[in-house]
Amino acid sequence: MMQTFSITPQLRVAPYPVIPVSPNYSIGNQILALVQCQLRGLEPGPINTFPGWQALGRTVKRGERALSLCMPITRKVRDEESQDSESESHERTFTTFIYKPRWFVLSQTAGDEFISPCLPEWNAEQALAALNIEQISFTHTDGNCQGYAKQRQIAINPVAQLPHKTLFHEAAHLCCLCSYVLLRCCENKSFGMKL
Repeated sequence: MMQTFSITPQLRVAPYPVIPVSPNYSIGNQILALVQCQLRGLEPGPINTFPGWQALGRTVKRGERALSLCMPITRKVRDEESQDSESESHERTFTTFIYKPRWFVLSQTAGDEFISPCLPEWNAEQALAALNIEQISFTHTDGNCQGYAKQRQIAINPVAQLPHKTLFHEAAHLCCLCSYVLLRCCENKSFGMKL
């Protein structure tokens, strides 16, 4: 029996992704886990396997069903081109993908209080100062514009959907432009250009 899922405007995705506890999961698996959490009425959060949660001092609650994620399986196959003893048999590998129900979200577990892994502190002002970039006020009248960069300045829309992502994006514009201009200056031996 094949099930189809449609994402409708009623689907509310958490303002944060499913944060894995141990390995890094692909964006496809994160979305798959978010959709399964939404369909089952579970609170999205960190995911791990049954033994993974046990290692962290938590147990999966009785009766909870595991989330299914897509797993790559690499297999080896031997090719025998001929029956002659002189020819070699070649071995090749291929990868298939299967869905296995092995993961549980934090809300499906009980036990010691879960402490999320600490991320190193990050300060936007300090990062911009280190890159010699000034943040200015947003003056565009286009509401669809999330931010823009000019010279050594960036502006982020105060109602940007993802302000940190927009900040990284606009800063990258300036860093990439700076690298491109320096490369061109070195090629042309004209170091009088101003950034």
